[in-house]
Amino acid sequence: MDRLACALGGKTMLPHILTNVNSMLSHADWKYRYAGLMTLSSTAEGAHKQMESYLDQMVDGIIGFLKDPHPRVRYAACNCIGQMATDFAPTFQKKFHTKVIPGLLMILEDEANPRVQAHGGAALVNFAEDSPKNILLNYLDSILNKLLEVLIKKVHELANHKRKLVLEQIVTTIAAVADTCEDKFEPYYEKFMPTLKFLFVNATTSELRLLRGKTIECISLIGLAVGKDKVTVTQIFN
Repeated sequence: MDRLACALGGKTMLPHILTNVNSMLSHADWKYRYAGLMTLSSTAEGAHKQMESYLDQMVDGIIGFLKDPHPRVRYAACNCIGQMATDFAPTFQKKFHTKVIPGLLMILEDEANPRVQAHGGAALVNFAEDSPKNILLNYLDSILNKLLEVLIKKVHELANHKRKLVLEQIVTTIAAVADTCEDKFEPYYEKFMPTLKFLFVNATTSELRLLRGKTIECISLIGLAVGKDKVTVTQIFN
């Protein structure tokens, strides 16, 4: 669908997409709803100009699927939001932040479905990377408190059960938020750094190599965000 939309263009593809996807999204079988959302994700780039006029209606519908009873549909809704946050930035962030951010923070509470939880974190990265700073600052406290809560839970989970999927994503999401909000991250520095330093020191086995690398990147971006007056290399790594 992505290749077709990019090759044929939105004028050709969008009418067919809307006709078929609308019925799929209301289908009782979760597979249809999943496929419909993934189709919207895939065609957003190629049908960008034509989709813009439908964006309000689309986003309202997609946000509703963050509460779908099936986890794969919720996953697809996160995927759709993340893709649109990139393809329609910064208009998407400016128009829909009041709906998107609370929805993704709700997904970060989905402890029973780690893949969904992690994908909510990934969608938040897409939103944060292209968001105007002033928009993200309005939600900074709620975003960072939720990320800290999940970070601590998942570090304990890693120690007890060796599960690392959500933890890897949360570390990346923290880095993206710090990178966007810059010096406004400073009040949260002391809250995050002890846990991140713990990961850096202890995630040393081969299967945790990626997690350690993401942690180093996160610590580095936080350091850049808060500035040299707040932190030094010695303080971080000792």
